[in-house]
Amino acid sequence: MHRIASLVVRFGLAAACLGYALWGVDFARLGQVLAEFRVRDMGLYALAVLATTLVPGLRLRFLTGARIRPATGLRACLLGLGINNVLPARLGEMAKAVYLRREASISLGQALEAVFWERFFDLSALLCVGVAVAALLGQNLILYPLLAIVGGGWAFLGLLKLRPGAAHACLRFVPGERLRLFAGEMLGLLQTRMEAGFFLRLAVWTGLSWAGFISVSGLGLCLMAGFPFDPTLVLTFFAVTTLGFALPAAPGGMGVYEASAVLALGWFGVDRERAFAVGLALHMLQYIPVTLAGMTVLASSGLSLNDLRRRAEAPGL
Repeated sequence: MHRIASLVVRFGLAAACLGYALWGVDFARLGQVLAEFRVRDMGLYALAVLATTLVPGLRLRFLTGARIRPATGLRACLLGLGINNVLPARLGEMAKAVYLRREASISLGQALEAVFWERFFDLSALLCVGVAVAALLGQNLILYPLLAIVGGGWAFLGLLKLRPGAAHACLRFVPGERLRLFAGEMLGLLQTRMEAGFFLRLAVWTGLSWAGFISVSGLGLCLMAGFPFDPTLVLTFFAVTTLGFALPAAPGGMGVYEASAVLALGWFGVDRERAFAVGLALHMLQYIPVTLAGMTVLASSGLSLNDLRRRAEAPGL
């Protein structure tokens, strides 16, 4: 019942966002704008999207203590993104952890710890970009939920560093003995990383990853969509669409990405038809190649989606 309610909420949000994005759109004009995109430019953008997984793959190699090859990190990233594009509940993160566990010969807890640091620093980077855009535009972006999540995470990590006993005492709120033991293992692993050198190196890897993401967003807007280069426009579009992806909506951010694109480009005077066309084209050129690549990795990995669902529901197993 809970799963059904979650799906209804997610797809309801996606439908509402799509309705907002298409409100008042002239579909004849929309078709004309879509027809203006050149195949060559779209192909270059799609290749650039795939290339942005190279640095995150190296970041995963760093997080696993160089126990995997760079190509393995790349495949793990594609696998996670591909599964997140077709299944709800962020099962791609569990798939990535299970894949790393096998390829790096580490425990599932160690693999999930690596994925945690990856996602947590990405959220921290997103918050920094969002704050920068809010300062540039004077727009009150909805950053408070993200600020609460990231700030709460950093506060707990500070507690784990300064008062580990108090942090471990929180385990009594975890239901089930097996899950409690697994959570205890995770806290122990996180505690071993609480060093300035680790945070600095991870911040550098994350900065390089996000520089790639932002650059590819600029490539899509300026090369494919034909906008004049404007750093504020690129950064705003990237921040708002990425914030949209962070919402618990339908797999792949369907509807939410397009609504975010219409909202962001509307601040710069772009009409709804062109904004929706740009959002739809960029989204599909991210979604299709990444999903195909991720499903290819899944097919060759021997992993089972049923096993991934089972581990997501009870990771301590």
